[in-house]
Amino acid sequence: MNVAILVGGKSERIGRDKGLLDLCGKTFVERIIEKFYDCDVVLVCRDEDQAEEYSKFGETVVDEIKNFSPLAGIYSALKHFKDYTLIVAVDMPLVKRELAEFLFKKCVEERADAVVPTWIDGKIEPLLACYSYNAIGKIGKCIEKGERRVYKAIRSMNAIYYPIDKLRIFDEDLLSFINVNTDEDYKKILKVVRCL
Repeated sequence: MNVAILVGGKSERIGRDKGLLDLCGKTFVERIIEKFYDCDVVLVCRDEDQAEEYSKFGETVVDEIKNFSPLAGIYSALKHFKDYTLIVAVDMPLVKRELAEFLFKKCVEERADAVVPTWIDGKIEPLLACYSYNAIGKIGKCIEKGERRVYKAIRSMNAIYYPIDKLRIFDEDLLSFINVNTDEDYKKILKVVRCL
């Protein structure tokens, strides 16, 4: 399974590199890498400086389109693997391996451009999703137009919007989808894993 961990965000709201935040003695990025220890994993970084910092954790690639959005990270990951790729944002350190594998297998089996977990209100989780290399052209067109929103690119694809509630068989409390953007989020996740 190809896994791309997007570490590139500027983390402006929390003021620190989220991938390097500590969670019970391990960084977020280390926790995610451990889950996919036997997979082909690449860390997608925003620039050369970040890539150098993260190179101690594994293979890195740098966003080809600088200062854009996570869409550029997905594009760079697909360009790297040229195949089906599971995307995981580095601020989702509680991702469950079984859930991720299901999304990947579903995308391959259905030959979809993407399999994207979707909440009952229609909101999507495009940064814990699987994308086919076939999607790279549509993502590229969005980038050319200056369209930064990932969901806009997904709308142009042959995408499967998979109900998140059905994923509870792999992750009963849907901890995989907890992401950290603020100090408050960070405190919550520390409590969830009982680090405090």
